[in-house]
Amino acid sequence: MRKSGCPFTVRDYSIKIENKVTDEAVPVKGLSEMSVDVEAETEDGRAGDALWSEMFVKSRAVSGSLSGRPIYDRVTGVRDPGQALLHRAALSGGGCDNDQTLIIADAIGRAVKYDCVLTKETNAADEDGETIEWEFEGVGEPEELDYVQASEIAFAEGESASMRVGETKEFNVQFTPESASNRRFSYSIADEGVAALNAIDGPKLSIRAVGEGETRLTVKSMNNNLTATLTITVGAAG
Repeated sequence: MRKSGCPFTVRDYSIKIENKVTDEAVPVKGLSEMSVDVEAETEDGRAGDALWSEMFVKSRAVSGSLSGRPIYDRVTGVRDPGQALLHRAALSGGGCDNDQTLIIADAIGRAVKYDCVLTKETNAADEDGETIEWEFEGVGEPEELDYVQASEIAFAEGESASMRVGETKEFNVQFTPESASNRRFSYSIADEGVAALNAIDGPKLSIRAVGEGETRLTVKSMNNNLTATLTITVGAAG
C-alpha cells in the first residue's frame, strides 16, 4: 500500500544534484514543486507524518517528482547546470547513468542525501509558459547530513567599495566555515537612491550604482543573525 504525497512548494528548500565527475553539489534552479509518494507499511511501523524529513526516513520506499520551469542563460542560451544533470540522467539509456544523488535541505539547512534513479522527464506548455518535470525512484536508505552552524558572514570584497553612476558590480557573501549548512541571507541597502539591487544569484549580489553619494549594503544570516556591512561610495559617471 502506498500513500500519495500532495505536491508542496520548494521555494524555501534547497535542492542540489551531485555531479558524478567533479563530486560537486550543483543547485537546481527553477524548481517550484516536489511531490513524494511514501510506502505506508514499513518494517518499523513509524507513522512519518510530522516532519518534512520523515518522507525520507529509513526502511521506506520513496518515489516522487520535481517540477518547475526550464532555466537557460539569457546570453548564451546554455541550460542551468543542475537542470542539465537531471536532463542527462533522465534521458540516459539506463544503468548507472540513471542513478543520481539529490541533496534536499529545508529552510534552516537540515539536509538529507538521497540516492535515486531518474526515470522520466516530461515537458509541457500552456498559456502560463513552459514547464518541466522529472520523476524519480528511491534507491537504498537516505543519509541525514550533519548540521554545521555558521560562525561568521562577510563580503569577499572587504568592507568598502567604489563605483561610478551607471556601473554594475557583483559582491560575494562568504560564510565561515564554508561548509555551513544554512547559507541563506537577507539584504538591505540604506539609500537606494545611491545604489540598488540588480539581481541575486546564490551568494552573489549584483548592485547597480544609481546616484552619487555613499550608502551601506548589509546582509544578515537567516538563522542566527550574523551581519556584514559593505560601504559603497558612488562617484560621477566616467
